[in-house]
Amino acid sequence: MGVRHVEELRAFQHARAFKCEVYALMRASPDANSDFKYRSQLFESAASAEMNIAEGWRRFGAGEIAQFLRFSRASLEEAEHRLRDGVDRGYFTMEACAPAFDQARKCGAATMAL
Repeated sequence: MGVRHVEELRAFQHARAFKCEVYALMRASPDANSDFKYRSQLFESAASAEMNIAEGWRRFGAGEIAQFLRFSRASLEEAEHRLRDGVDRGYFTMEACAPAFDQARKCGAATMAL
């Protein structure tokens, strides 16, 4: 039996878990939260990884689906780099970001497997 709902896809599950890890990091960092431009860019890229998988799921052509999965991977990459930038800015530690990076790695692998 195949996957019937996008929520059943491992890539989607890891993208959502990554997004939630990012949100938790932001809640724990008043400095990052008060940097409105940084917060907005990080939130957009973290959420976009999940949203593009969901949007691709509803496309019917293999080419369209693949395109949205590429968008998802690109957004995931952007969000990971923004997290590293947050470390450079002193908003987070690499240790605090480790669970988010782990979810990003799993999401990337699961997305490529699709």
